[in-house]
Amino acid sequence: MKTVSLDLDDFSVLNNRMDLLLEIKDHYPDFKVSLFTIPFDYRVETNPQAITLRDKSLKLIKENLDWMEIIPHGLTHMQEEMKNCDYYTFRDLVLPSIGEAFKKDGLPFVKGFKAPYWLWNEDVIRSLDEAKWWGASDRNQPDMLRTKLNYTYTHSLDEPFYESTNEVLNLHGHIDGTSSNDLENCLLSVLKLRDVEWKFASEFVKEDK
Repeated sequence: MKTVSLDLDDFSVLNNRMDLLLEIKDHYPDFKVSLFTIPFDYRVETNPQAITLRDKSLKLIKENLDWMEIIPHGLTHMQEEMKNCDYYTFRDLVLPSIGEAFKKDGLPFVKGFKAPYWLWNEDVIRSLDEAKWWGASDRNQPDMLRTKLNYTYTHSLDEPFYESTNEVLNLHGHIDGTSSNDLENCLLSVLKLRDVEWKFASEFVKEDK
């Protein structure tokens, strides 16, 4: 039996692909998924048509929180919002704003963090370390700055991970409709897994000694 986690970037209340997640859940009754979530997704939160669907989308998410974990993915997902963020701005503005956004929606969240586009700096990491939040780092950037508590995926969804002999698979993809490892593009690959135990990404966080 393999132990598997699946993390997906760019989830938000209005960009959620719950249809695909529910299809996987139907296929694997014990399915769990870790969603790196944009607290305020400016790309869709400012769309008048999308906003009309917000209450319905939020309700559906809340109905399924027993197998989903919400993890902050930036604040608004601007490309370089964390690249040049200073320590005090992140500690005194970004972290509280993340908490307020999720509290407003009534969504519990895990104290982990992934920077948009993997771009952050030592000030952001220092603040996360002091707050005892874990951070997610990119497998393809071994020299990337890392928090003391760190999560790193092992396989991207656009790879033949289902052929791997590894006992543990930490899968990574997107919900954006454009990336090569977008969930819709890779759904059939996910459904190829056999004899697996699903866990959350947060269960694979490791401490840097």
